[in-house]
Amino acid sequence: MLSFNHLALTTADHAKSGPFYDTVFGLLGYTRGYTSDRLCTWGGPGPELLVYITEGEDTAPHTHGRPGWQHGAFSVDERDTVDAVHSAVVEGGWTVVHAPREYPDYAPGYYATFVEDPDGIRWEVAHIPTAPH
Repeated sequence: MLSFNHLALTTADHAKSGPFYDTVFGLLGYTRGYTSDRLCTWGGPGPELLVYITEGEDTAPHTHGRPGWQHGAFSVDERDTVDAVHSAVVEGGWTVVHAPREYPDYAPGYYATFVEDPDGIRWEVAHIPTAPH
């Protein structure tokens, strides 16, 4: 069996990104684990998620579409979870790229929202009734 063990990201400021990830990852069943000035981890139903602080001087936000990260997607069992993530991101003052809606071109019943963390890293939360779990 092959699966992701962990996914590591980099942030410019844990004080800004931590609340975003506590909120969004928390709604997806993750809890914060190890926390230091250099690294925060979240454990949950999928791969462990690690958020490191930047190394060096380049702290510019990620720009969607440039080489590198495009987006990460979580598949959830309920449409309500998609809506809850969207609401939490709005309430937190973070970036909503696409509000929850159906994407019939992707798959029957595909319902998703797209959001970005304070560093411009894009996440999708999708309810996909036809997705394998």
